[in-house]
Order: sequence, then structure tokens, then C-alpha cells
Amino acid sequence: MRKFLNLIMLLLVVIPFLNCKDTRSTKNQQVQDKIDHQNNTESTSEKVKNTVFYYVTATSGLSVRRQPDINAEKISTLDYGTPVEIIEETDHAFQVKEDTKTIDGKWVLIYSKEITTIKGYVFDGFLTTKNPMLYRLSNSDLKFIDSYDGESDFDLDNYLTLELISKKTYEELKKNQKNSFTIREDTLEIKKNNGTITLPTSKGLITLTDEVPDMDAKHYKYIGTIDSLNAYVVCQSEYGSGEYGSGDSYILIDKNTGKKHSFPEKPIISPDKKKIINAFMGVFEIEPTNFYLYDIEEDNYVKRLSVSFQKWLHSYEDNSVFWINKDEFCMKVMSLRLGENEGFKEYYHQYVKIKVL
Repeated sequence: MRKFLNLIMLLLVVIPFLNCKDTRSTKNQQVQDKIDHQNNTESTSEKVKNTVFYYVTATSGLSVRRQPDINAEKISTLDYGTPVEIIEETDHAFQVKEDTKTIDGKWVLIYSKEITTIKGYVFDGFLTTKNPMLYRLSNSDLKFIDSYDGESDFDLDNYLTLELISKKTYEELKKNQKNSFTIREDTLEIKKNNGTITLPTSKGLITLTDEVPDMDAKHYKYIGTIDSLNAYVVCQSEYGSGEYGSGDSYILIDKNTGKKHSFPEKPIISPDKKKIINAFMGVFEIEPTNFYLYDIEEDNYVKRLSVSFQKWLHSYEDNSVFWINKDEFCMKVMSLRLGENEGFKEYYHQYVKIKVL
């Protein structure tokens, strides 16, 4: 009897413990299930939908309007190759005649943030899912450099900031450019006699004579005067192993001191007459742009920076590089790989604003 009572007492102690363990186990499982659910939810929320990009095929640019109507206010222009997202389609059909063909489409609401954030309506007849500019430059592409002069721990960001701008912005800035580089035809009758140019300075005459040896050759041509620098400008055409290889370079000759300074391209002078920029590339093959920055110190030009950009080249078009203020200038550029693979087309150009720090 006593053994039976002891068994009863033991069961009374063990059964509540087992129930407590089961309850605790159930609660732990519920908590774990809740955590797993949260993790799954967070994992799902981190997934970004696959965005379909469309690209502008209008070579002269695609107008963005405030409403889906050709007569609506124009708020921006998208350059050729610009990627956009279509965020809403409309039932507003439209038709464009281009040369001998007719392009049908409709108005769509797009969003783009390649250069600046743009949201508006465009005609989708000039959009495609196939990227027409596979080698289009990004802001990060602009800063790749192949070589430089000076410091071993060189950091371009300490010297220049580079950013892409739209063609529209570039053209608007160009209308108000502040270039100080103006070559004026000198009133003096400076002519080449027997292959020699003679230039009078306060320190005496400076002579430049053509050289025609067996291998290397130099020819000089008087261009004029840059009044802001009180200097003569002479173009030197060189064939062979000169300082800048074969091609043209430019010599500035100070009218007071007679000092000569050579530049690989026409010097482009800042509005405050304190800086000169030079953009240079090879003549006979596609090469990236070599960039030079000089400080003007009285009658001397001190090179501050010399770099070779790796992924792009500038346009040789006259006046395509210009100052917009004493510290900033613009350039018309193209992806090096695009030029190598697709050739040169006007609508393949992009536009860059650069600030000197």
C-alpha cells in the first residue's frame, strides 16, 4: 500500500514538469516560426524587381513633355542612348514621319536618373530595349587614368571633379562661355622669309627657322597674338620624334622677355587669366585624351597636372573645350571603346563639366 502511495506522489510531481516542458517547447517553436517568417519576409522585401530599361534612339534627342501631347510643355530632352524606365503606358497614340518612313507609337510616362532626375511623357517610337550605345560613359568611367606625372599616391579627386551633363546643358553653357583665348591677327606684318619668322620683343629679335633634315622636320607658321598674355602664337608642325610626336604644337613667345613656352595644343585660358588647360591626343590613331593643367605665374607657365585618361577622348572640333567660369570648363567627349568599335558619329558624343580644385 505504501509503495502504491509513493508511486502516486511521484506521478503528481513528474506530470506537471512534462506539461511545462511541452508548453515551453511549443512556445519556443512558435517563436522560431515567427523568426523564420520574419526572415522570409525580410528576404522577400530585399528582392528588387528586374527593371526593364529602354534606350533613346532619336539621334537628335527625345523631347520629354509634361503631358502626353505633342503641344504640351517641353520639360527636358533625353540624349541618344539614354536609359529610361517606362512607369506608365497611355492609350494616346501618335505618329511621326522621319524621312521616307512612318513611325507609329504612343505616349508613355518615363523616369530617368542618368544625369538628372527626369519624369515626363515621351513618344515610345524612339525607344528600344536594345542598347544602341554599349560603351556609353558613366561618371565613374571619366576618372580612370592611365598615367600621371608627379606623386606616387596620386588622387585625381584632389585636382579635378568630372561629371556628365546633357547636350542641352552643354550648349546653353557654350552660348555664355568665358574663354579668354582669342588669337588676334597682329597689326605687324610678320611674314616668313626664306623659311624664317622674325618676332620683335623687348629683349631683341626672336627667330624661328624651318628645319628639313633627312628624318625629322619642323615648320613654323605665325598665327597671331594673345593680348591677355601679351604673347605671340606660333604653330609648329613637326614630323618625327619631337616632344609631342608628329603633328602640330603651339609656342607662346612673351613680347617682353622673349621666353618661349611650348604646348601640345592651343592653350585655353581661364577668364581670370590664372590657368591654362590643354587637351591633346594622337594624330594618326584613336587614343585617349592627354590632359594638361598649367598655372600662369607672371610670365611663366607652371605645369600643375598631366594625366592620360583611359576610357575617353575629346572632340577635335574647334571651340568644343571652353571655360564657363574661372574654375570650371566643359568638354565634348566620346567613349574610346565606342570610337574603336563603332566609329565616330556626332550623336555618340557625350558632354562633361570639369572643375579645377
